[in-house]
Amino acid sequence: MPVIPEIAKCPEHLMPLKPWEDSFLADFSMLRRALSSVESTGAEISGKSRSLIKVAQEYSVQHPKSNASENFDDCQTAREVDEAVLNPSQKSLGSGKSEDPMLSAILGMDSVARVSMLRKSINWVEDASLLTRNDCLWLFALCAAVDTPLDSDTSASLRSLLRKCASLRAQKAELDDEVIMLNILATISGRYFGQLDN
Repeated sequence: MPVIPEIAKCPEHLMPLKPWEDSFLADFSMLRRALSSVESTGAEISGKSRSLIKVAQEYSVQHPKSNASENFDDCQTAREVDEAVLNPSQKSLGSGKSEDPMLSAILGMDSVARVSMLRKSINWVEDASLLTRNDCLWLFALCAAVDTPLDSDTSASLRSLLRKCASLRAQKAELDDEVIMLNILATISGRYFGQLDN
């Protein structure tokens, strides 16, 4: 049997607070229900050409429970600039898609394509030395739209994403935009999809 490493520990001050996680997960669940409702009823979320992240923020504002989505928006372009300077040749998940994931693109995929793209995206991130904002946006969007229950391969991929996020976070000494993104993805994969318990 292969030896599966433990989830890496990081300084306590970099870990998300439980109330934040609870609030974020409530907002994330509402976003998933809204996307599912749009798909099943054919209803419109105004402006399907808009970014899914902007829709998530607006939905959270319409149903105020927390400022969790604001923390996601705090991951601004400074990180992208730093990464472009440090790794000008590195491609990100959205290569060819330099913009945020669009609602029309996500809803235009069938459930099999979303799962496949999510797994491929996670595989790509496993080999990366840092997480870009664009990578995080696409992973967030795909997690928001993927159908449940998950098959065993997708669950394994999400466990890998959780381990990668924890590993990258453990290398950090202070809170920055990348830590915020890592906490968001770790919360989704670990708590929402239940991979923290496996």
